[in-house]
Amino acid sequence: NIQLTINAQYQFIVEKALDKAMIDHGAESVTAIVMNPQNGDVLAMASRPSYDPNNFHKYDPNVWKNRAVSDIYEPGSTFKAVVAGAALQEKAVTPNQVFVDPGYVMVSGRRIQNWSGTSFGTVTFTDVVKQSLNTGFAQVGLRLGAENLTKYAKLFGFGEPTGIDLPAEEGGILFKAEDMRDSDIATMSIGQSIAVTPLQLVTAMSAIANDGVLLKPYIVKSIRNADGSVYDQREPTEVRRTIDSATDKTLVGLLEQVVASGGGSKAAVKGYRIAGKTGTAQKIRDDGSGYMDGHYIASFCGFAPVEDPQLAVLVMIDD
Repeated sequence: NIQLTINAQYQFIVEKALDKAMIDHGAESVTAIVMNPQNGDVLAMASRPSYDPNNFHKYDPNVWKNRAVSDIYEPGSTFKAVVAGAALQEKAVTPNQVFVDPGYVMVSGRRIQNWSGTSFGTVTFTDVVKQSLNTGFAQVGLRLGAENLTKYAKLFGFGEPTGIDLPAEEGGILFKAEDMRDSDIATMSIGQSIAVTPLQLVTAMSAIANDGVLLKPYIVKSIRNADGSVYDQREPTEVRRTIDSATDKTLVGLLEQVVASGGGSKAAVKGYRIAGKTGTAQKIRDDGSGYMDGHYIASFCGFAPVEDPQLAVLVMIDD
């Protein structure tokens, strides 16, 4: 007998929500993962469109794959949570540090502008995170440099499979630090020009929820023999510490502001303290030659309640 970490009730709620999202938004696909950030248990995991496993041959093979572990995409601004953590840890920035936001910055001939296309003027780093300002994050990324940026991305588990007990897991794509130009550093800082899986992202967010400690995600809780004896029992596995506890607390405070009064306000739930980060990433053309106009992958990744996180959730809507 195999016992999963999946909570049937959460799974039901998530699947209903995904069905609704597909209809409401006419999406190409949707994926959601719910995790327990304190032990790495995957409590719910689902994707749409789905298929009938009894008649799988009647469906396009693309629908068979588990998008949560096999799809890679540019995370966009959800990745800024990791960049902010790296910048705070390396003391490249403080929450109250003042930035001047001109609305766009030119880096190696590439124009990086805010999602709104406008300037926010003089702002603090807290505002940069809260309003998800690309100009501020590009400046912070350039301060950090290629080495640090890729180092922290790897610390948070990007660029390699998490090792979850599921087949066909992708490792994502990261630059080699020595190959990065300034424009690559700036775009990586805003969550572009890297590729991640949904599972990697929610695992990284879970590390932020878990005092900065990255845990290995699991979907199998235990395996028992026919006589009831335990063949295999999974225990929480600590991978490594990503950032210091004190840095992590500061970062959680910034991510709580995102939901309380920033770009993530739709995730607010009355009576709960919730932290998280929104993301809107342009979709890459199928032939890889730049981005498609008007096509986006929208996502949110967060956790609650802030004082004792029980759930970390990622929702991703493709187009």
